[in-house]
Amino acid sequence: MGAGKGYGEMTRLIALDVGEARIGVAVSDAMGLLASPYTTLQVDRGDETKVWAAIQRCIDETEAEGLVIGLPISLDGQIHAQGERVQAFAERLKQHIAIPITFWDERLSTVEAQRLLAERNEQERGKRRGGRGQGSQQGRRHTKRRQRRGHEIDALAAAVILQEYLDSLGREIEETTL
Repeated sequence: MGAGKGYGEMTRLIALDVGEARIGVAVSDAMGLLASPYTTLQVDRGDETKVWAAIQRCIDETEAEGLVIGLPISLDGQIHAQGERVQAFAERLKQHIAIPITFWDERLSTVEAQRLLAERNEQERGKRRGGRGQGSQQGRRHTKRRQRRGHEIDALAAAVILQEYLDSLGREIEETTL
């Protein structure tokens, strides 16, 4: 597990935003320029083999050649309990996949993902000013919407992490070619 350099040009990468209940997954385009949310995986604490299989399936489906994992580093630059859990998770994952793993500072990625999602929701609300359902139907819809939003935030946070990583690679290439 390296500090992060060395993926060649035109390498598709995936990124994970590892949480207690869910793992957000994002994928880059084949050129390594643009990150997009891909999916959200449920964490089954009783059986990690399901998680490893799901991650391997994402790697296979996307033909990824490298994995970026968001590492929660506190604002003071220290790695605390959650960061240690992510590192331990990556150490266990490494035994089940064949592509290299790179950690990337994920500070504020979820905050940025929430901001992007709120911005998108505001745009959608502006587009559809119309009638809404009523009663218990509406309550169920709101619960499902909240659950969906949680899943969207996880995948979007992974995309923010991956995009920041890809942008840093772009800056390194620019710096070396000047």
